[in-house]
Amino acid sequence: MTSDPIHRHPADGILSSVGQARFSGIEADILLGGDAAPFTVMVMTVMPGLGAPAHNSFGEDKIFHVSKGALLFLVGDDRVRAEPGDHILVAKGVTHSFSALGDSPAKMTLISTPAKHERFFLALSDLPVPHDPGDVQAVCKAFDQAIVGPVVQP
Repeated sequence: MTSDPIHRHPADGILSSVGQARFSGIEADILLGGDAAPFTVMVMTVMPGLGAPAHNSFGEDKIFHVSKGALLFLVGDDRVRAEPGDHILVAKGVTHSFSALGDSPAKMTLISTPAKHERFFLALSDLPVPHDPGDVQAVCKAFDQAIVGPVVQP
């Protein structure tokens, strides 16, 4: 087991941030992840009009819980407005995207299984800005992801 706090399984109890990733208008506080964790947990703040481009996560199932603001999700062919208290399920391999609606940031928690999505976020966060499309594609390939379209917009 590594000494990196992101890759250690925490003791039972309250989770706290063990790292952050920032890209594409998303600030993610990583609460749980790594090889020893059963799943990834991240709290994401999404800036207005920004978010994740349409993509496939081929080996991960995801649940999003919206806690602040409103987000527009694309899940498969469906567009869904999500507000505080709403939960969005995305099965592995299903195309999905999201963007924050309105003039204020939105906030949500992502739970993804198996644990590895935090490593994808960290790798994207490490890329120089502006992102070279080839570098983004290499990160996607390394983490079994594929960007297939733009960020969903109203």
